[in-house]
Amino acid sequence: MKNSRPTFFKKGVTVLLIFLALSAIPNSFADEIVQSITETITETITETIAETIADLTPTQEVAEDIAPVPGEPLVEPDPSPAPSEIAKEQAEPSPSPTATGDPSPTASPSPTPTPKPPHAIENQNMRIITPSEVNVDPRARSVFLPRIYIASPGNLLICASSNLGAFDANTPNISSGEVKSSLEISGANTPYLRISGVGSQAGAIINSGNGLRVFSNSRALAGTYIHLRFVALSEVSANPKLCGDGSASNTRTIYLRGLGIDLNITKSGITLK
Repeated sequence: MKNSRPTFFKKGVTVLLIFLALSAIPNSFADEIVQSITETITETITETIAETIADLTPTQEVAEDIAPVPGEPLVEPDPSPAPSEIAKEQAEPSPSPTATGDPSPTASPSPTPTPKPPHAIENQNMRIITPSEVNVDPRARSVFLPRIYIASPGNLLICASSNLGAFDANTPNISSGEVKSSLEISGANTPYLRISGVGSQAGAIINSGNGLRVFSNSRALAGTYIHLRFVALSEVSANPKLCGDGSASNTRTIYLRGLGIDLNITKSGITLK
């Protein structure tokens, strides 16, 4: 106890002298000394703590935990985006929100209706007057048909056919090549004649001159026949497929009958008065 008192007394005197010395030093110099001592003490404490943490860290166990397990794929950490990519994303403006409402319906163009080709009209009622037979010279190879009367409600198509002769209407074949035409003639001077015209035009052609002429270059026409079909159309057309679209009642057959004459000379007496 006696030894401890003088020691304590000496330490107290020493501390008192240090304070007296510090009080004698100018304030600015004292502040610098205090700041220097504080920084030195802080650095020493920081280094000591770091060394202590390093000694206490189980590096080996951490390395074993990080080591990959056999048979499992390595999971690499996603690389952090480069500064240039970050700047690019910041520079690009985000898309502005669009209106969620349904767009207003736009009027779609209506398809152009396809024009209907020429066809037989529904009303096929017509009046036709033709002879059922025509007497011809048994030696004749050409004959003119008598006048044919036709009253039709629309544009008319006349289809004429013969089992032997050909037809001559004093008109060559006519095809305008246009979508709509006023007159078409097909099969002139053949056994299959078709004449189509606006209104009664077709009828006027077969009745022109001495009438429709039938001729044969091989033999006499006696014993043959002519088949006539009349079709009312929506438009003028000489299409042969339309010949069968008319009414059956508008079909006429004309037979060419040979006259009962021969070339024999009969002798007979003559009485004179």
